[in-house]
Amino acid sequence: MSTPHISNIQFVFDVESRGLHGEPFSVGYVVHKDGQCVASNSFACDRKTVRPGSHSDDEWVDANVPVTPITHDTLGGVLAAFWEAWMDWKKEGAQMFAECAWPVEAHFLRMCITRVWPEGQWGGPYPLHEIASFMAAAGMDPMASYPYEDGETKHDPLSDARQSARLLREALERLGGAERKEN
Repeated sequence: MSTPHISNIQFVFDVESRGLHGEPFSVGYVVHKDGQCVASNSFACDRKTVRPGSHSDDEWVDANVPVTPITHDTLGGVLAAFWEAWMDWKKEGAQMFAECAWPVEAHFLRMCITRVWPEGQWGGPYPLHEIASFMAAAGMDPMASYPYEDGETKHDPLSDARQSARLLREALERLGGAERKEN
């Protein structure tokens, strides 16, 4: 099996929303360069200020998603902060990754384009890499539960992004090579 040709800079993100089809309220990302974490951040607004998917979605979110520190008054502020970070790393040659992008992360990215930067529709992540696909190709079960490291919390977007970056790194190693810059 050949080594995947990906950038040596991976921008890995995770989003929490009010249900699978509700609006997002928090996002976390990590950036790995040459296998080392070089940046991370998270942004959030009050989850009650965004549109829910359904009543049962809200019950699940309230029971399972930890409250994250609020960094912005509105969802628009969260979208703008994330998009600015992405565009900065994209200029450095980063490629974007999400563990299972449909539907939550994909919806979030679409909102970034339609609400924050509609004139920049070509600035989005292309391609948006699916970590789950790398895992499947590497013989890992993308639907399995994997352990978190000490201090990390499941469904916290920054913790989830960190775990996703570790799973990507493991999948790449199994596929025969870690980060390689595409020429």
